[in-house]
Amino acid sequence: MITELVSKPIDKSFFDERDDTVFTWLGMAGVLINTRGIILLIDPLLTVLRDDAGPVSETGHRFKISLPIEAKDIPRADAVLYTHADRDHCGAPTAETLREKLNPRFVAPPPAGRRLMKMGISEERLTTATDWDTIEIGKAEIMVTAALHGYPPKGWGWRRGDCCGYVVSTRDGAIWHPGDTRLTEELLDVTGVDVLLFDVAAVAGHLGPQGSSRLGQTCGAKIMIAYHYGTYEMPPGTYGSCDPEDAKHYVEGRLRAKLLMPNPGEVLRLPLERTKE
Repeated sequence: MITELVSKPIDKSFFDERDDTVFTWLGMAGVLINTRGIILLIDPLLTVLRDDAGPVSETGHRFKISLPIEAKDIPRADAVLYTHADRDHCGAPTAETLREKLNPRFVAPPPAGRRLMKMGISEERLTTATDWDTIEIGKAEIMVTAALHGYPPKGWGWRRGDCCGYVVSTRDGAIWHPGDTRLTEELLDVTGVDVLLFDVAAVAGHLGPQGSSRLGQTCGAKIMIAYHYGTYEMPPGTYGSCDPEDAKHYVEGRLRAKLLMPNPGEVLRLPLERTKE
């Protein structure tokens, strides 16, 4: 049974100007980063919708957690990065709220970019994420990493260039969100990473614990943050319902990096110290 998560509300002070880098997991695949005052979001799903039965996520799933922050309460954002256009990563309600309220820069591969433009995001605010390009946002340097999120052997699903990951390099260290991808040889060449988002989804088209631990071995990560679990009510064995405890077999005694399972909204700092915020 997966350990129940308890979200920690993100205080508005998280968004203050600062002289370090802090970050937090937002649930599912979402990440929030403040690097020396530059605010970045990756794959945020931060809107609560309602139907006749009560609160529901923008994916249509029932929540298992409360959101650590909602899109409408985010005071500022410099850029929103999307790894791909699947609705569990690129949610229209959150994107539209951020556009209307904050008008940040949006970064996305082409299919997600087309979705964003249909939401009213202008071309001027949209940067296309192309494999291995580098994008500068304030004090952050963001490298786009390749992702293959298709589903062999039938070959259906996203094609090359439709999905991506991001290495966010800051003065204080580098955070890698690989997105949804199978393990490929080119990903093993990515190095200089301090924090790796560790995909626990042991399903087709994902790194899963085995692939994530392989990246943890080659990229140089000191800590790995479990994601893709514990956020929504989903059937057993699906991409959002795998147990991160099952990943420990691939980590303990094999990697120097530690696998952490923080609660959504729990703040960590680069260089790699937990905070009490």
